Amino acid sequence: MKESIVLRTEQDIEDMLAGFAFLGTGGGGPVEAGRQSLLDCLRKGLELKVTALEEIDDDGLYCCPFFMGSIAPKTQEILHEIERIGFDQRKYYLEEILMGAVKTLEDFTGKRMKGIYIAEPGGSNGGCCMAAAYKLGLQLVDGDPAGRAIPEATNGLHAIRNIVSLPAAYFDSWGNRNLTLETFNDHAMERIGKYLSQASFGEMGEAAYIMKGRDLKRNVVPDTISKALRIGRAMRTDGDIVEAAAQAVEGVVVGRGVIKNFEPLDSGGYYWGTYEIEGESKSAGERYRIWFKNENHVLWKGDTVVCTSPHLISLIDLNENFPLNNSNLKNGIPVGIVISEAHEYYQTPEAIRAFSPRVLGCPTDYVPFRRDI
Repeated sequence: MKESIVLRTEQDIEDMLAGFAFLGTGGGGPVEAGRQSLLDCLRKGLELKVTALEEIDDDGLYCCPFFMGSIAPKTQEILHEIERIGFDQRKYYLEEILMGAVKTLEDFTGKRMKGIYIAEPGGSNGGCCMAAAYKLGLQLVDGDPAGRAIPEATNGLHAIRNIVSLPAAYFDSWGNRNLTLETFNDHAMERIGKYLSQASFGEMGEAAYIMKGRDLKRNVVPDTISKALRIGRAMRTDGDIVEAAAQAVEGVVVGRGVIKNFEPLDSGGYYWGTYEIEGESKSAGERYRIWFKNENHVLWKGDTVVCTSPHLISLIDLNENFPLNNSNLKNGIPVGIVISEAHEYYQTPEAIRAFSPRVLGCPTDYVPFRRDI
């Protein structure tokens, strides 16, 4: 039986965030946000406990709060619009936005949550969600609906298994509150949430997917947070950080090189684009390309697709010795490329159909995880 863990030091937090960033595959939000939120909890003397899935209350209610919107950096045009309408006077920040979404959901339903679980591993969607749980005095569950960062709720295990998501509550940096009570399907819910997030300039939290503990146990990928902590600790090495990360997830080091021809697009509430990696060192002469939609989803080696979602494509910034978030992408960064296998829940035909490149918008077929690349 898995045991609960407690983050006791700043190093514990840093290790876990490094693991979150790796599992985030380029998405999941900025690590700086999660670090700020969790360090504040540590300074306040809160217990940073991560409750093992086996230990949660079968009859308790749990919900999933997360940030909604594009991870693209704000342009000057967007910053000017924020100032023009007075939105430069924010009332809430980071985990406070997620706390507001949870409270809005509780206010509407008249039900109190026993705990919350993260929507995905990532700097903000993981770290800030954890901080929201601690500051609300709720349990934080060691599991999530994907085992990695995902661009759309429709790619998550709950949607794949037709688990009802509604009602959904929204809360943003200025205290604007909204609810979605009924939608045509999960794609409609995702679309509504994205448009609301654009109205909030990407500074919006959502809380949804209320379920009892006994159901949650069967419908999340287990041990996400403890796995992230293990990955982060493995990466804190005097040896080869890329190899250390790959070994921690039983993955494969595909190659190393320098980012070039980065072409991003911020549209429809997502950060899209492609970039190339020109091989160096043992990978000299190789050419890689990645297609991303918030996260990395398709990897080419030369002209051949070698890995796609739902499997994980993670980059490590060799200047920073830290997993690279796509909001920090730019030409000239030296990186190592690691691929790893999605959780067994994502090996089913239903899961692959829901989280394949064509579903995400890339005209490429799904490619199974392979070690002989």
